[in-house]
Amino acid sequence: MSQNSVESAVSPIAVFPEGTDPLGLRWQTRWIWTLLAIGLVARLVRYLLRFPLWEDEAMLATNFLDRGYLDLLKPLNYCQVGAPLFLWGQLTAVKLLGFTEYSLRLIPFVCSMASVLLFQHVAARLLKGTALVLAVGLFAVAYPGIRYASEAKPYGCDLFFALLMLSLLVEWWQNPQRTRWLWGLTGVIGMAVGYSYPAVFVGGAVSLIVAYVLWSNRCHRGWRRAFDELSRVAQPSGWLAWAAFNFVMAASFAVLLLVSRAFVGDTVQQRMADEHWWQAFPPLTEPLELLWWLVSTHVGPLLAYPVGGPNGGSTLSFLFFVAGVVVLCRRRQRLLLAILLVPLLLNFVAAAMHRYPYGGHVKLGLYDAAAFCMLPAVGITSLLAWYGRRCRPRARGGVYVVLGIFLAVVLVSLLRDLTHPYKSGTTLRARDFARWFWFDLTHDGELVCLETDLKQNLSPGTFQWGWSALYLCNQRIYSPRHARGEPPRLDRVSADWPLRCVLFRSATEERDATPLDRWLETMTTRYKLVARDKYPFAIYDKWDSGRRGVDFIEVFKFVPNSASGAATFTGSQPADPTRR
Repeated sequence: MSQNSVESAVSPIAVFPEGTDPLGLRWQTRWIWTLLAIGLVARLVRYLLRFPLWEDEAMLATNFLDRGYLDLLKPLNYCQVGAPLFLWGQLTAVKLLGFTEYSLRLIPFVCSMASVLLFQHVAARLLKGTALVLAVGLFAVAYPGIRYASEAKPYGCDLFFALLMLSLLVEWWQNPQRTRWLWGLTGVIGMAVGYSYPAVFVGGAVSLIVAYVLWSNRCHRGWRRAFDELSRVAQPSGWLAWAAFNFVMAASFAVLLLVSRAFVGDTVQQRMADEHWWQAFPPLTEPLELLWWLVSTHVGPLLAYPVGGPNGGSTLSFLFFVAGVVVLCRRRQRLLLAILLVPLLLNFVAAAMHRYPYGGHVKLGLYDAAAFCMLPAVGITSLLAWYGRRCRPRARGGVYVVLGIFLAVVLVSLLRDLTHPYKSGTTLRARDFARWFWFDLTHDGELVCLETDLKQNLSPGTFQWGWSALYLCNQRIYSPRHARGEPPRLDRVSADWPLRCVLFRSATEERDATPLDRWLETMTTRYKLVARDKYPFAIYDKWDSGRRGVDFIEVFKFVPNSASGAATFTGSQPADPTRR
């Protein structure tokens, strides 16, 4: 059997019959490059707008303030979790470029930009014609891809490594005698698992699919000769590469489990499951509830491409997704369906074991965006083909309507980002306050933070959860001294250059004043408290329509009781009340 015969068995799928595609080859190429450019520009614009860190980003980012590489393998602050290589990559970016919004988001941004090009490469191997154009367009303009391109979280990396492995798998599938693609997968899987938790689902799917292709002798009609050829050309090097891939994946996953057990722990795992992920675990013991859960999950945020949301907000996307599955089943493209859907199946198994959520939020399924974009594109194209079966201009008009919707989605997204370059008003106000406070108040006194400068933790609960993470991160970014990594000049404290001690307190900690009173009592034995200011930090919901609480930033202004009092700041005497 010739090589061309093997390739023809896995040639890109054209939904429209030969010669009836409403978009000619020239227009297909133009649209693809236009959509790619739009997707890249939208991601670049959002990154350059430098959105304020929001609370979820800040809670993870606090772990890069003072930790080293080995410290990141210990339990993280704010009950955060992250794959070790991702954490190390973030820390490296911070060490090289400083602690800023740009450096914290650099790795996810680069991964997301590369993902746009990778997706086009993969989609072009599997689809052609209008289906390819719509798949590229859907991926390029989808809000999840644009949003997580500039967020200091690992979801952009999840997408990149999933697409990288999918790309290598498809290349091998189309050129099975070239086992170098399998060896490439072997080289990638270790880093992928170290960077991305969901990479295990994609790696598991790759292993199952490669094994099926290599092992299969009983094939569906139309595939028998192709599989016979695969079995002949892939032995034994294909099995050797497959075995090496599984060994590296298993070893990487084992190391990940050991490390995760150390810095996540059963307590954090249980807390995440109970407070955040419980709706993303299937209720296996209740059949009717499970059926409703499956429906609500798939018409919710999981399939928010190009847009969508909870409470059925992604129903239309889900219907097109199902239509795409039906089309590929009718065309007997079951192996292609497996490539796209087996990662989701493995994710579901993990969710059933309460180890990783399924659905619940679009970010948790971003690793399988290839399926969420290609299958709806096939579904939409098949409906357009049916609609325009007797009138080609009708089909062409439908294609342009869909493309117009894609362009409208990305235009609205860009306008929203340009006019409201922040996730919420609360995060914007937190950044604006930090820009003023940590710059202006350093010009007439020594401004120090009790938590970061003096290592005084008067309210332990405050710095384990909540909005205090924004306070810590914005302090490091917008305080010139903290950004330079310089300690406070406590030796300069005098009557003319007072000491200002800054304390962040949550509303809960406000009720327990004992540690603060004890600290103040110790301070006033040597220093005179001349002023005490309180700045409220109002916390509102995402839409600024309802207040969720009020935290406080308090400033205590001290001057020495005597000339000798200032000297106590210069040493490390045990009697110094500013030290532990």
